[in-house]
Amino acid sequence: MEKANKLIDGEQSDALLQQKDGQPNEELDEFKERFVQINKLAEIGQLTAGILHEIQNPLNFINNFSRLSVDLVGEIKEILEKKQGQPLTEDEQEDLLFLLNKLEGVNTKVGENGGRIGRIIQSMLAQTRSENKTVQFEPVDLNQLLEEFTKLAYQGIRGEDRSFNVSFLFQLDPAVGLVKLAATEISRVVLNLVNNACYAINEKRKLALEGYTPQLAVSAVRLTDLIEIKIRDNGMGIPDAVKEKIFTLFFTTKPVGKGSGLGLALSRDIVTVMHKGHLSVVSEPGNFTEFTIQLPLNL
Repeated sequence: MEKANKLIDGEQSDALLQQKDGQPNEELDEFKERFVQINKLAEIGQLTAGILHEIQNPLNFINNFSRLSVDLVGEIKEILEKKQGQPLTEDEQEDLLFLLNKLEGVNTKVGENGGRIGRIIQSMLAQTRSENKTVQFEPVDLNQLLEEFTKLAYQGIRGEDRSFNVSFLFQLDPAVGLVKLAATEISRVVLNLVNNACYAINEKRKLALEGYTPQLAVSAVRLTDLIEIKIRDNGMGIPDAVKEKIFTLFFTTKPVGKGSGLGLALSRDIVTVMHKGHLSVVSEPGNFTEFTIQLPLNL
């Protein structure tokens, strides 16, 4: 997949774009569509390590809680078998109620972690579906989406560089609640922005600056008529000259094979065209970059 990225985001894409004025629009559109599909497959491939890691954690919880459930059932049966049909004492009733409440709590946790695995799998299946299918707008737990896909993107980076670590700061307003949006597409925006943030943080980390602590902050708040999301990193920052071009299709400052110049352009279209929202960036070179997504609530 890296080889495919090099083929597309290197000399081939430059040559095609230089010739685009003399080409039929259909050919350029076909190239863009092929480019999007290849880049999408590359993103999914990069996320494999992250998916495995994020699934492993709730799976461990499920296995542990399953064993605990069996133990609790055994204790309940032991109490009942001792009585052999005789009335329970007050203490025995309290013990039994305690065990049943604990069993209920354990199985609630099993359901929560199983649901998390299911959401991850369904989200990644949705990422692989054809772009030609109708985009579905439906109520989505946006805070949950932000946290899970931020961690998936991070673990994808970690899969390539195990020395990379970052501390997360999630400030997700519970009032955000369910938001009507195209979850698959917004998750792609989150993946792109977090991938870029992690890349910038990792490049700064490699400078071995004294006292530098990599940090990624993700926030979401419900305002009067919109949801505002901010993704902020304390990485390398973006020079003003570059900032003016970052949403331009095929523009990238990353080395060949590391960036396609597609992610931010697609993210902008998903937010502004598909969701009638707004995507902006502020940055201070050497200090931070912060992307702000505004999604209207009246879709």
